[in-house]
Amino acid sequence: MLLSPGARAKDVLMSCPSCGTEGRRHWIRHHCGMEVAEQARRLSYWKTPAFPDADKRKQRDTAATAIRQAVHDRTGLYTFWGDYGGGKTLALQIVLNEQREGGQALDGYYAPFAIILDHLRSLFNQREQTSTYWDRLLSVPVLAVDEVTRFNATSDWQRDMLFVLVDTRYRRRASHLTLFATNDDPRKALPTSDSLGYLFSRMREGALLELRGDVRNAKEATCTE
Repeated sequence: MLLSPGARAKDVLMSCPSCGTEGRRHWIRHHCGMEVAEQARRLSYWKTPAFPDADKRKQRDTAATAIRQAVHDRTGLYTFWGDYGGGKTLALQIVLNEQREGGQALDGYYAPFAIILDHLRSLFNQREQTSTYWDRLLSVPVLAVDEVTRFNATSDWQRDMLFVLVDTRYRRRASHLTLFATNDDPRKALPTSDSLGYLFSRMREGALLELRGDVRNAKEATCTE
């Protein structure tokens, strides 16, 4: 189970009897797809700023409940959506960090959507059908896909592969945890010709958490995307 497109065959996650849980946390921490500063983001980072708009405060509180539920259950499908600065990235990273530092040191990976697209383009150009990186996206216990947006795939194969990813994570939601973040509204019923139409159809089967309002410009805001 490799963590990056350039990872070597020997870089696999294995149980080490001499290192135990702490060694596992150390390995996950260095192969989770996040920068060091991002790995410090925990539940204590999530605040409800003093938005003048009560609906935005409610969205923030509802998202907090969903974050705690995801951390507790370690399963399911969650999509955080809304405009820039709403805290979507923070929500994803909090869940990953809480799972890594929990009693089971659950393995998780943070994958920006653009990196996934680049990897699929590379596979297509090399005429490869899969990779250790791709297999990891399908099977890792906790996966967070950030910045899901419209894209121009160069082939139907790439579009199909993206659907396979979302559909596989959806079908494994009883045993795996998957989180998405997008600026677009996944509640919209888009045509299949739209690059996001078939992805949103699966996201709607899980929990949808709206986050609107730039937290950076709100009173008492402490952290955001």
